[in-house]
Amino acid sequence: MLSRIAESLFWLARYIERAEYTARILDVNFHTVLEQSKDKYRLHWDPLIVMAGEEERFRALYGKADARAVFEFLAFRKDNPSSIVQCIAKARENARTIRDYISREMWEDINSLYFTVNRFQFDEEMAAGPHRFCDTIRFGSHRFHGVTDATLPHDEGWEFLRIGGFIERAEMTARLVDVQYHILYDAPEEIAGRDNHQWMAVLKSVGAYEAYHRKYHSSIEPEKVAEMLIMHPLHPRSILFSITEVQAGLRAISRTRAGAGTGSYANEAERLTGKVLERLRYDRITEIFQLGLHSYLNDMLRMCGAIGEDIARNYFYYAVVA
Repeated sequence: MLSRIAESLFWLARYIERAEYTARILDVNFHTVLEQSKDKYRLHWDPLIVMAGEEERFRALYGKADARAVFEFLAFRKDNPSSIVQCIAKARENARTIRDYISREMWEDINSLYFTVNRFQFDEEMAAGPHRFCDTIRFGSHRFHGVTDATLPHDEGWEFLRIGGFIERAEMTARLVDVQYHILYDAPEEIAGRDNHQWMAVLKSVGAYEAYHRKYHSSIEPEKVAEMLIMHPLHPRSILFSITEVQAGLRAISRTRAGAGTGSYANEAERLTGKVLERLRYDRITEIFQLGLHSYLNDMLRMCGAIGEDIARNYFYYAVVA
């Protein structure tokens, strides 16, 4: 496979995943704010900018984080490279460059989503509430993945697309847990401890609310929320599940057999993925909290970044000819 095709598929999936995650968090956050009193207002909106990794850019443009500013910045700003409209545009551009490789159905689907998204107007959506816009993104992402799985051969290209999506998902989940946990635990006790609405919002933003109650049969507890989103082996948005899928994809590309020997790997990305998985599988949530959740999740983010960089070095970059 040509490296440019592999790279385009990798980033196509990452941009789609980033757009969906941002839409999920915006939608849930907006409706949670409506249910809460005004003294919690900033508690809900500031973390979203931190999670997006664009706090400096946002402060330069807006200063104060409120519903209108955050929604415009994360959904519609074309000078924000992580906004939803920009992610969809970049996903479409990556798809356009490899139209001869992807299926016709994939191209028609992402192209249709691009034009649908660009018909939305910020003022209209803000007045009506962001649910319609966010639902379009969320279901557009689901439809794209369904069309892809049904029409793209499950060869190396499909593996690169899958790896990109799950690396992005692992990073977004790590940021979500880290930022929300830090903000809520640092909040005054009378605010942070009053109810569980924000923890409920965290679970709903990743589609884990019902799964949480099926697993724990208890009220929402912060430590259990963190455990589920970090270490649940079967929930599709947990970090453990996502990194397991990344490992499977990397092994499929390099043809490294699972169980071929202790510590077997074909490249640095596979080694780092295995290292992350060992921690996630054998650590306990009580140990993580004792050592520090923030430090643990920062390590996860750093390792995910390193995995992505090594994938690029191994598969995407052209060799320099002297």
